[in-house]
Amino acid sequence: MLERLAGMKLHYRMFLIYIFGGALPIVLIGFYLVHGISRILVEQVEQREVTELEMIRSQAEEMFSTVSTVTKYFYFDAGLEEISRKHYTTYQQMVDDYKAYTGFQDYTRYYNRIIAGVNIYMENDTLVENSRFGRLTEERKREEWYSAVKQRNGGAIWRYRPIPSMHQDALAMLRMLKTEKGEDVGVLAVYIRPERFETLLRERGCDTLVLLNGDTVVTEMAQDLKCEDIRAFLPSGGSGETQESVHIGGKKYLMTCETLELVESEDYLQFVSFLAYEDILGAVRGQNTRSILFFAVSVILSVSVILIFSRSFAGRVERFRVQMHRAAQGQFELEEIGGSDEIASLYDYLGTMIGEIQRLLAEVYQERLHADRLTIQQKDAEFKMLASQINPHFLYNTLETIRMKARRSGQGDIEEIVKMLAKIMRSYIQISETDTPLSKEIELVECYLKIQQHRFGERIRYHICVEPALEDYKILPLVIQPIVENSIIHGLESKEGEGNIHISARKKDGCVVISVEDDGLGIPAGQLESMRQRLNRYDARGRHIGVANVHQRVRLKYGEAYGVRIESEENRFTRVDIYLPGLPVKSMGPESSAPEPGSDVPEPKTENSGMQD
Repeated sequence: MLERLAGMKLHYRMFLIYIFGGALPIVLIGFYLVHGISRILVEQVEQREVTELEMIRSQAEEMFSTVSTVTKYFYFDAGLEEISRKHYTTYQQMVDDYKAYTGFQDYTRYYNRIIAGVNIYMENDTLVENSRFGRLTEERKREEWYSAVKQRNGGAIWRYRPIPSMHQDALAMLRMLKTEKGEDVGVLAVYIRPERFETLLRERGCDTLVLLNGDTVVTEMAQDLKCEDIRAFLPSGGSGETQESVHIGGKKYLMTCETLELVESEDYLQFVSFLAYEDILGAVRGQNTRSILFFAVSVILSVSVILIFSRSFAGRVERFRVQMHRAAQGQFELEEIGGSDEIASLYDYLGTMIGEIQRLLAEVYQERLHADRLTIQQKDAEFKMLASQINPHFLYNTLETIRMKARRSGQGDIEEIVKMLAKIMRSYIQISETDTPLSKEIELVECYLKIQQHRFGERIRYHICVEPALEDYKILPLVIQPIVENSIIHGLESKEGEGNIHISARKKDGCVVISVEDDGLGIPAGQLESMRQRLNRYDARGRHIGVANVHQRVRLKYGEAYGVRIESEENRFTRVDIYLPGLPVKSMGPESSAPEPGSDVPEPKTENSGMQD
């Protein structure tokens, strides 16, 4: 059997594998899920009913809490106490007091969305009743609500009663107000807007009943069931969450009840919903029909699709094999294979791999060209320096003769200039790629700056600060002087007034940073961005070793992570930072953080000069 299966064509094997390994298990699982979907949907409906009623109870609880808070505002109210004790002899006197007391109107207006009205009943026979003030007559004292309020002695009760001056009943919170001495002032009643309950229940898709203390109906049900038909099934005693199946009028319903214990009272509110099981099962049967239809269509469609694509799959595998063979022979031009399945993905990976091979070859070629170009540029710079070596002994002897004549003539300035010029010329003539101590480079830069000071006088001042641990640090030769030269020529030479150059070497974030900063003309923003881009495009036609040359030499020597960074603001400053690799652990002194631009630099242990304080 296995041999026969192995001898079948690829698309036939794929079809059989799909039928027995994919379609058949899916169909069996589908029928199992359809069979069990009824119970799952019923459980979802049951949970949804509980969740919705819990949300309604939570919203109602917040509303009742607000009403309770409002009633507390009227405790020890001096205005109400005065009205309850005052003996009115004229009607106008009572009207004036009614108008003067605005507490009921204020709170009703502020909580207008929740409170329909506020009124108080007082034991004052001289009062004339209106919508806010009423008298506790003997008839009212015999009513159940007054006895309950009196028994609570300041506590609250909830009753469903008419709103004064309105043809409507509402749920109200009643409590006895007292003076600070404990004497009765009257019974305060705060009424909740009836439409608030309608808003809570408006989005419900089934009958929902609201009951006070399991007896008083606050909100009628909107559909077929009547309150008298369901009272026998309601939970008693204010029990909490309840859900069960009940039969009413020959029909089966899912009854869900949520109980809310009302704040500061012994009363409770019940939210009871009734959902007919035939409605639930009707939705389930519809879902089952749609599920079976979906499975049938899916199986038919999938079988048709696998028949169509399995035939093309074998051919595409063969084309893929041919393309792999061509790529192995170095023929990188691939033909389109089409499709979006695994074969197409593998073919894309083959194309990506070939593209990466070609890119790597191009990068290697470009790296070689780049290295060769940098080498040529470096040799060009060295050639320009070596060109000055024409008869170096004659040049040194001539400069020494000039220096000696200046000494005998008492020309100390000329002698010093010639001496420093000789040092600079010797460094230029002896340039190589051998690392040199940082202290030697700083000495060369200082010679150059002293010559410029003789040229510009007090217009040029400089300050050199090198951390002691960096004095013996080895760097490429002639990487600082070109930067300093640019600062003089482009930053300070055309500036009116005096200019300052600050040169520092410090450790920062595992690197050695050499900074050259001047307070000259600065660089405009557009020109600065152009300079940053030109750092990686060194122009070999330049007449001197510039910033780009220093950047390229450092990157070629130490890697892409190092080089020159430029910061500048027009008419304020220009700072060039040269980032070099950090010191070995054994040669590094105590860790120090790099100073921020413009901050004071600590006095170094090495010699600094030229900057007059």
